[in-house]
Amino acid sequence: MRVAVFTDEINRQDPQKAMALACEWGIEAIEIRGMPGGRFPRASDHQIREFGHWIEASGLTVSGVSPGLFKESVTDPVVAQGLESLLPRTCEVARRWGTDLVSCFGFARDTQAPTPQVIDTLSRMQEITAAAGCRLTLENEAVCWGATGTEAAQLIRQVPGLMLCWDPGNAARAGAESPFPDEYDGLRDLVSHVHVKNYNPAESRWSVMDEGPVDWPGQIDALVADQYDGFIVLETHTDILPTGVRDSGDLPPLAYNARHNLMHLRQLLGSR
Repeated sequence: MRVAVFTDEINRQDPQKAMALACEWGIEAIEIRGMPGGRFPRASDHQIREFGHWIEASGLTVSGVSPGLFKESVTDPVVAQGLESLLPRTCEVARRWGTDLVSCFGFARDTQAPTPQVIDTLSRMQEITAAAGCRLTLENEAVCWGATGTEAAQLIRQVPGLMLCWDPGNAARAGAESPFPDEYDGLRDLVSHVHVKNYNPAESRWSVMDEGPVDWPGQIDALVADQYDGFIVLETHTDILPTGVRDSGDLPPLAYNARHNLMHLRQLLGSR
């Protein structure tokens, strides 16, 4: 199991500072989502090349890329445009940066149930990604089809080759009472990537990984037992400091929380 972190979960404005802190903390891999020009890969060729130079100079590897395809309705014209240009560009840049993992979402929940078009379009995305030499992994996301782990698994099992980016925090936000162990037991064979965060349902907000309903100690135990050898990616999502912490010191709150989650994750991994 390898630890990575989203650069924009350390510093949203300055990826180079984020990479420097990741190196300082002993992290060896980063996940790419936010860029100075917008969400990856919505940037000019120059910005893409420059970002790649920053990665190379840092010595970090790339665990995966998150282009945000698609949180729109499956019938939205932006989807067809994305399939034609944005997804191929995502794969091309991902391969250039040394990764083959592309995460996606299951489209906006705008009907009573997923339509056949949802499955057909996910299948097309999988075909495009595979043809480009990449792997497609569906992240469960509260506002999309496949909100919980169980719902995401139902979609994935209808699309050969598609795998799961398992996010127990997103499942908790979507209303899952037991992302682990109950949901995990039904999807463990699909997991190719893991995102780490937690959720505070009482206040409807994200929280650090050791505060919330997600049983991360149990989840880490299960991943180890299942011999999971992919990335586990810190996706802090909150600048609200942990309970009892009033001052983040020399770090902005978001970076402080990223380091807090890293230390907690290492403690869990080191005790096993």
